[in-house]
Amino acid sequence: MRFTVGQDDYDAGAGTWVMVPPGAPHTFANVSDETAVMLNTFTPDLYVQYFRDLKGMVESGQPLSRDAVAEVWAKCGTEPSTEYAS
Repeated sequence: MRFTVGQDDYDAGAGTWVMVPPGAPHTFANVSDETAVMLNTFTPDLYVQYFRDLKGMVESGQPLSRDAVAEVWAKCGTEPSTEYAS
């Protein structure tokens, strides 16, 4: 997995522990052709509800477009990257 925190990229192999400081702009991506499995924990647990909200949108058939997800982002204090593509 590749984690980008601020402007810095970090490649994390299997078994690597990654901690992103609260409020730090970040992304993550699988940059290989291999299946990746990642375990996340969230403190505080605000983002647990974030993923529940996204799940509910998917289950209802609502597309996860930038406009549709904006309300969920706002509830969680999230500011998406300007590079986000819907």
